[in-house]
Amino acid sequence: MTSLPHSTMIKSIVTEESRLFFKQWLKSPMQIGTFAPISLKLAHLAASQLDVNNKTTVVEIGAGTGRLTRALLAQGVSTDKLAMVELDPKMSDFLKVSLQDLYQSKAQPRVIQGNAEELPRLIPTAWVGKVDYVVSAIPLMCLDETIRERIIQAALDVLNPVTGSIYHVTYSPVSPIKFMEGEILQKRVVSLWGNMPPGFVWRFTPKRYLHDLS
Repeated sequence: MTSLPHSTMIKSIVTEESRLFFKQWLKSPMQIGTFAPISLKLAHLAASQLDVNNKTTVVEIGAGTGRLTRALLAQGVSTDKLAMVELDPKMSDFLKVSLQDLYQSKAQPRVIQGNAEELPRLIPTAWVGKVDYVVSAIPLMCLDETIRERIIQAALDVLNPVTGSIYHVTYSPVSPIKFMEGEILQKRVVSLWGNMPPGFVWRFTPKRYLHDLS
């Protein structure tokens, strides 16, 4: 399990990432999706949905500046079992440096600057088909349906074919892939109405993989 950083360091990172997030949002509002990272509470509620042990393999897409990443690490995800994919180069660099500073781990954080549509090519080859969870904070609602479908399909392609699941963090109470409900079981597992804006977590599981989402 990853050792937790000092709270003072976390507060400093939170301030810096909020500033960077807003700056990048001004440049590319549709790509970033929102002017601030998700709230700490929403991040930790999302991470708590995962059943984690020291062998759990997680791929995070739309990792941004690391708000959700740190919640995943606090939940018990091992640094060597976590890959983070972020499209924006400045956010990707920030994420890599901040994780190195926070955790001082011998294992270098696996931060990958790239497009989640190419996920099977981006993550380690040995992981493809064995990932336990793909966790997404990509602003899917801001993207065309064809792009959403390609991102979700790429996530499905790297999942464990029997037990893998996708968790998606969003500000929409409606599933961003409702048009795929014939293929994918979709359940809203977190509804944080008091968040500003209200935040939600969706669980997506291919119907051929899992029969019970209770």
